[in-house]
This record gives sequence, C-alpha cells and structure tokens, in this order.
Amino acid sequence: MNKEIQGFCLCIGMMGLAYVALLILLVLFTGAKIVKTIMIIASISAMLLSLGLSSQVKSRIKKKLFNQTC
Repeated sequence: MNKEIQGFCLCIGMMGLAYVALLILLVLFTGAKIVKTIMIIASISAMLLSLGLSSQVKSRIKKKLFNQTC
C-alpha cells in the first residue's frame, strides 16, 4: 500500500477514535443513548487504523500482546 494512503488511514482512524472518546464523555455526562453510533464509528476507525499500520508494526504489536498474556 502507498505510504500516503497508509498515513491517511492512520490519521482518519486516530481522529475517529478521538471522536469516539468525546462521544463516550458525552454519554457519561448527558445520558444520551448513542451506543450503536459509538460502536459503528469505533469499528470503522479501528479498521482504518489497522489498514494504516505496516506489517512490521502489526507483528510487533501481536508479539508484545502475546508475551504479556502468557
């Protein structure tokens, strides 16, 4: 994948996760019922974030998570 597209996916994914964090704060303070929206945005953002990561970074993250759980 092109480096510019990877960077764009990382940027949009992180902005989406930040937006999810703000929506969670909104829910905590107001009690609004927007859980489905939060879940959809979080899943799309996580997908974009994983698209933006290179294979070396993905393997390092998996290795660290596996070593911590075992």
